[in-house]
Amino acid sequence: MKTIVILGTGLAAVPVIHQTMKSTVLNRRDLKMIVVSPNTHFVWTIAMPRAIVPGQFTDEKVLYELQPTFKEYPAEKFEFVLGTTRNLDPVSKTVTITLNAAPDSTRSIAYDTLIIATGAASHDDMPWKASNNTEDTISKLHSVQDKIQTAETIVVAGGGITGVEAVGELGYEYSRNGSKKVYFIHTDDLPLSPIALPSVRRQVRTELDRLKVMTIPNTKVTTVSTKGSDTILELTAADGTTTKLTAQAYIPCLGVVPNTSFAPASILNANGYIKQTTSLQVENHPDIFVLGDAGSLEDNRATIAELQALHLIAALPLHLDGKPMAEYKPAEKPLLAITVGRGRGTGQVFNFKVFSFVVWYMKGRLLGTDYADALAAGKRTLNTKLE
Repeated sequence: MKTIVILGTGLAAVPVIHQTMKSTVLNRRDLKMIVVSPNTHFVWTIAMPRAIVPGQFTDEKVLYELQPTFKEYPAEKFEFVLGTTRNLDPVSKTVTITLNAAPDSTRSIAYDTLIIATGAASHDDMPWKASNNTEDTISKLHSVQDKIQTAETIVVAGGGITGVEAVGELGYEYSRNGSKKVYFIHTDDLPLSPIALPSVRRQVRTELDRLKVMTIPNTKVTTVSTKGSDTILELTAADGTTTKLTAQAYIPCLGVVPNTSFAPASILNANGYIKQTTSLQVENHPDIFVLGDAGSLEDNRATIAELQALHLIAALPLHLDGKPMAEYKPAEKPLLAITVGRGRGTGQVFNFKVFSFVVWYMKGRLLGTDYADALAAGKRTLNTKLE
């Protein structure tokens, strides 16, 4: 019997797990699947910028237990291993797992086809991504909520989508009514990266001004220290001048690190991402596929993870039968939907700016918490219903 091993249970992995089980593994006598993850729950990361605001979402709106979604699969065809991948040996075609239940012991799992969807980890112990395990994710989320609850001044650093959405939520809840001061620090003239249209980036700044967020552009946080309940930030502007800012809640949104420490250096690029081909396979290893944030082919965005997952759902049966697969075509133009508080937003479809109302209606109202359970069960992706 051939074994498909999938590492990860995030946005990219879950649709592939369920759709491959239902359409392929259960219909063939020669296949089984083993899923490996340190998390007992699927983490709905899309909603985290609002979840950090006390009272907005319960834990159940951002965390969905995985085991009930797997119980329909027979034990001889499916296994869920709760553990962390420590080593990948592409020569022997094995992965070594440290088990959650026995951290001092390991298990070696052989694969015929391996799918790596281990995602990425947030810098600075923030809950933007799934953490080392579900308990750790919950602990980090609650810690941020507690700091925000008692803070008089909140500082968000990082001008990417997560930073914009987080400061927008905090601005909507606090600074627009004057109950707390909210600062936003980013390293460019405008929020977001140049992948976004200039008009979209300006719209973000306008929306934050409406929320009375105090924006500090062209600046980075260079030193962080604590004194009692205060966090003291040293800020360095583009011209080299430094200032200090004191807050009780510091919310860094400073990017991610790929969860690829288990992979041999030969398959990693200089930034630690696994080198992908346009078939989503690892260079020189056609039996290994990579999806989402761990791969080198595209940016770390949920919409990209979705597109890659949909491609592999269609391509994997062909690969298993030894047939040619269509190439994956990386997205040439961005699709962005960015919330700025609970009432507004902005975004773009290719080279066209999207109206605020559309972003609010499609995303900002509920941040996907109305359908995240279906995604956790593999019944849909972000934008596509699968069953």
